[in-house]
Amino acid sequence: MCLNYLSKKKNMKKVSLSLLSLVIFVMVSCSPEENPFETSVGIAIIEGKVQFDDDLTDGEDIMVAAEGAKIKISYSSHDLSFSQPNGVDVTKVIDVTVDDEGRFTVEVPAISNDVSYTVSGLDFLTEYTGYDEDFDEETKTGFYSANPQTISLTEGQTKYVIIDYTFTSEF
Repeated sequence: MCLNYLSKKKNMKKVSLSLLSLVIFVMVSCSPEENPFETSVGIAIIEGKVQFDDDLTDGEDIMVAAEGAKIKISYSSHDLSFSQPNGVDVTKVIDVTVDDEGRFTVEVPAISNDVSYTVSGLDFLTEYTGYDEDFDEETKTGFYSANPQTISLTEGQTKYVIIDYTFTSEF
């Protein structure tokens, strides 16, 4: 009986080592696009200029930097997979604050296939020049909003977006 047990244990080791060797061979012989166990993720860059019209009395759209505005960049975890996605799709979000020149730069994860990113300007509360009830110019506070933009990037690419906020309502 003891001899039979040792023989079975030896056979199990052989089978386990054979399977492990097979898995290692498959992983080594596949390119990253074919490797079912791993996705190699690089980076891409999104740069942007964010602006709004701070004078609603002049009849012109003269845009100025939207200093301090918040930008949200979102993407699907499934987009970062070379093969058919498995499991739960998670929406990832990167938050960015616009600098004093109205610009932002952010690195995003990317692969050699297209990845879609949605760039959204969050509602922006700021001062602007408007008219009072007697049609005299005065400084007011109001909300501005921007439409989201969807862009596609691959690893190593840089894309530039312009986000124009429009006046929504007085605060």
